Amino acid sequence: MPTNESAKYAPTESIKVYWEKPEGSYIIIGRVTAEGEELDEETLFKGLKQKAIAVGAHAIIMGDTSRQSSVTGTTMYGGGTLIVTMSTTRLEAIAIRFAD
Repeated sequence: MPTNESAKYAPTESIKVYWEKPEGSYIIIGRVTAEGEELDEETLFKGLKQKAIAVGAHAIIMGDTSRQSSVTGTTMYGGGTLIVTMSTTRLEAIAIRFAD
């Protein structure tokens, strides 16, 4: 989700990852998220970084990690119910560009 729809940046080759606000001047270019069912956090983290690179971020500031589980039941032919538990993980970060 970009903070400025009219600002476009060329993809970067790599990014830095911060868990706190970095030193120096920067602009926030948007929020990036990665979400998936039954995926490990490492896979989601790689996806999050790739999204940030694609929008031209120099770095990301990591935000919330959330997990949500849901249970659904499906009636089976012949009687009974199939219970399925799904787990979704979501990573969020702020994409930034350092001032020139």
